[in-house]
Amino acid sequence: MNNKDIKPDEWGRIFLGDVPPEFILEVIIRMAFIYIVLVVALRLMGRRMEAMLSRGEMVSLVTLGASVGVAIHTPERGLLPSAMVIIIILCMQLLQGYITSRSSKAERLILDEISTLVEDGRLLPKEMKKSRITRDRLFGALRFKSLKNLGMVQRVYFEAKGTFSIVTYSDGEPRPGLCLLPEIDSDFRKEMEFNDEMIACRSCGTITSNDRNGQKCSNCGKKDWEPAVTGSE
Repeated sequence: MNNKDIKPDEWGRIFLGDVPPEFILEVIIRMAFIYIVLVVALRLMGRRMEAMLSRGEMVSLVTLGASVGVAIHTPERGLLPSAMVIIIILCMQLLQGYITSRSSKAERLILDEISTLVEDGRLLPKEMKKSRITRDRLFGALRFKSLKNLGMVQRVYFEAKGTFSIVTYSDGEPRPGLCLLPEIDSDFRKEMEFNDEMIACRSCGTITSNDRNGQKCSNCGKKDWEPAVTGSE
């Protein structure tokens, strides 16, 4: 379109573009058709599409969105090509589900593996770096579960779908650990009960005796310590 062809008061062009008004009815028909096809396709893909999406499911969903846009808004394009794209995506998703349900190796290859981020109250720096998970994100997930002490966490698994599975000690015994409260909330941190005999590594949460203050952490090699939190929370 040439600059001379653009006029601010051309409301018909602004709202309808270069298509006749009758195309609005066609858009409604196209949208209804695509909507029904998408509902059927997502129903056949299974309930996982309604929950947290895996990598393959995310790719399928994005491809579905890209394929239906052209069919709805472009009058010279038909509906059948987009419908065929949806059918192909559905078949590929069903094939992936069939393969991963019968081969654990294929499942790990396609969906990725589970990573252990916390083990017995301390972070695993290599796994966190490999998974590209920051301390702030992980601590936020633990605080969301009402946890204030890293020592009470037995395991944290980073699932293939990007969620955290948090396992705490079930015996209820108090264990010292790194305080999970943010340092900006100094008033709340003052309410915590700190252990004068134990210190926690600020980087990974490793617990050791107070006489090792200033020495390197055996887990991450850092020298940054703080008093450990005592309690069952």
